[in-house]
Amino acid sequence: MNNFNEDKLTGNTKEAIDILGRKWKYECMSCAIAKGELELPGGLIYEDEYITVGADTEIPLNGFIIIATKRHVNSIADLTITERHELIDYIAKMVKLLKELNIVHEVTIVQEERSKHLHVWIFPCHEKYKKMFGKGVGAIKDTCEYVKSNASDEEVQQCLNTVQKLKEYFKEV
Repeated sequence: MNNFNEDKLTGNTKEAIDILGRKWKYECMSCAIAKGELELPGGLIYEDEYITVGADTEIPLNGFIIIATKRHVNSIADLTITERHELIDYIAKMVKLLKELNIVHEVTIVQEERSKHLHVWIFPCHEKYKKMFGKGVGAIKDTCEYVKSNASDEEVQQCLNTVQKLKEYFKEV
């Protein structure tokens, strides 16, 4: 049973500033991304009828990837079998590729049920931030806040370069 209330979607405009400094307004970020109304930094890495895959919009952390459903569902339990297989398949592909490209050697995977769209964070555990904040779920908030406030232009460009590498891989598959 999907316990997400569709009525919560209207009249709740939010604003985001992405890692390139662009301002975006949206009611549902995942819908805006899927419809092309909000362009992810570097663009979508992958998209099909069920999911979108891209870098985080606001946190310029190299290898921070978000896989989101296109359908309004906020729990893995509410996905169809096809959607579950697709989601897990792309989580596995993305983690493997991030490691093969030597972008990260360890990740934390997070999914919570408080959003309009199920989305999974593939959160990179870079040595620099593990030394500063520790690792695992407990370090994510501090890492995000630090990176969002302190990322250099070079670090933003590194994220964009990674997106391009990942996009090239998925074009060939």
